[in-house]
Amino acid sequence: MWIEPLMWTIIGAVMGSFYNVVIYRLPRKIPLSNPRYSFCTSCGKPVEWYDNIPILSYFLLKGKCRHCGEKISPRYPIVEVLTATLFLMGSIEYGYPEKLLYMAVISSLIIMAFVDLEFYIILDTCVAILAVAGITWKWLDGELMQALLTGGVVLGLTFLLARFSRGLGYGDVKLMGAMGTLLGPYGFIFALFTASVVGAITAGVLIALGKIDLKTKIPFGPFLAMGTVLSLHFSKKFFGFLTGGV
Repeated sequence: MWIEPLMWTIIGAVMGSFYNVVIYRLPRKIPLSNPRYSFCTSCGKPVEWYDNIPILSYFLLKGKCRHCGEKISPRYPIVEVLTATLFLMGSIEYGYPEKLLYMAVISSLIIMAFVDLEFYIILDTCVAILAVAGITWKWLDGELMQALLTGGVVLGLTFLLARFSRGLGYGDVKLMGAMGTLLGPYGFIFALFTASVVGAITAGVLIALGKIDLKTKIPFGPFLAMGTVLSLHFSKKFFGFLTGGV
């Protein structure tokens, strides 16, 4: 019973290491295959294989490059631990083929969230993966028409909101349209509510600490990604509890 979850946890850590490469290179327009090796972003020297073990190497190196001594961004172990943890959760909760779709969704959300956090852009490729996975998932569940309708309505409403307001970008609009397709009406409501509440609390705390002010731009993508993950795991249980279901 524990072999498959352990396997997916290891796969998640390894994939998280690769996602770090994607997160760094893609928005900077650095080819993923050139150079083929990982390198220090400070001195440019190649990272040896024994310094590139997911999660473990960061702590063995005490968060610093072996060559130049510059600090390694904590994003690297965070992404690896996060991916490993979510792959583990998905491997336990879902069966096949939904499990594979879940892994694709999680992968695109992690890459999208961390790129948006640094560059304030939502990658269209990640949104497309999310939408295709959502369509396939709902087709397997026999809920394709509901999913397409939800995605279309969400896309239309959020487009109008972005058109006449300054607080929502068109990348967020496309992302929420894909979320609607993936999650369905109740799942989307749960995800959006969760993302909005956590986003508002986070902004309030940062303002109180003097880290930002009311004019500071905060990317909404990471909160939408978090809401989507929580919805995949908890929205059905939540609405089932509200309606007296199991």
